[in-house]
Amino acid sequence: MFFSKPKPTVTPEDKEWIEDAFLWLEEQYGREYLKTIRIIEPTKKIFDHEFNGTEEDAHFALSKCLGYMDIKSVDVKLYFFNEAPMTFEGEGAMITQQEEGHGSRDNFALGKYSETGPGSFEIGIERNQLKNVQSLISTIAHELSHLILLGEGRLQENDEELTDLNCIALGFGIFIGNSIFDFRQWQGTTHNGWEAQRRGYIPEEVASYAMALFNKYQNNQTTWTSHLNKGIKKMFEKNLNYLNSNEANYKFK
Repeated sequence: MFFSKPKPTVTPEDKEWIEDAFLWLEEQYGREYLKTIRIIEPTKKIFDHEFNGTEEDAHFALSKCLGYMDIKSVDVKLYFFNEAPMTFEGEGAMITQQEEGHGSRDNFALGKYSETGPGSFEIGIERNQLKNVQSLISTIAHELSHLILLGEGRLQENDEELTDLNCIALGFGIFIGNSIFDFRQWQGTTHNGWEAQRRGYIPEEVASYAMALFNKYQNNQTTWTSHLNKGIKKMFEKNLNYLNSNEANYKFK
């Protein structure tokens, strides 16, 4: 019987880009720091709060994310905006996305980041994110990642894909991965249908390889993968199988 060799979910070009990006992040934070980063899980132990889709939820999540991402001595204000297209109950599908960079994102902003002065920043949250806890936390982590990379002068120009990878390196891979693809079915009074949206700037294939590579780097157990949705968990396991095989050849170790 012949068995196929383990392969990653990414192209050789994306594989090299991820590994080079992680090596750059290691230079920024230090190997010892990255090796001990805590994987943030969507549990009551990590986020001890009853989420009800309110602005209070976002303020709580922001305070926790600031701590978990080790952001100190800055003033971060939160505001909310409406930019999502109106939803409807019609038959069929609604997919709102556009291609950009390594992946795709909705054609409306989920979050916004700006520097308002020395040590002072603003983060905007699209109100629809309040309805989805993991997407809300993913968005907040992404905007805070801008603060770390741009606000702290690590980057001179914005790089959205690297910003998502930075979130994974700082322990927020579960939220980034689970929020990339959102599929929902709905039942109306006379019709039923489904809605699909893609979020973020990297596709699931890239996020799952980055998560597996970082897990290998930290030599972690994988009990936390129970929080991953079915699709990205399958990709993660495929990538980890590759990284644990004799076929693996990667830079970030």
